[in-house]
Amino acid sequence: MNNSLKQLIGVALVMAGALFLIVAYLVGWTSSNLVLLLGILIIIIGVILHVKLTKSGEKY
Repeated sequence: MNNSLKQLIGVALVMAGALFLIVAYLVGWTSSNLVLLLGILIIIIGVILHVKLTKSGEKY
């Protein structure tokens, strides 16, 4: 896989998690903690993945 595409996976997960939370709010699923935790978990995984892939791609 292309190196620049690998780095975008983390960003895509963060955006997907944010979009999931927005949709959950608009639909009215905010009364369930499971839905909200799933959205924040996707965002956290995306941030961690983005940082790991960015650090592994740099040459020190």
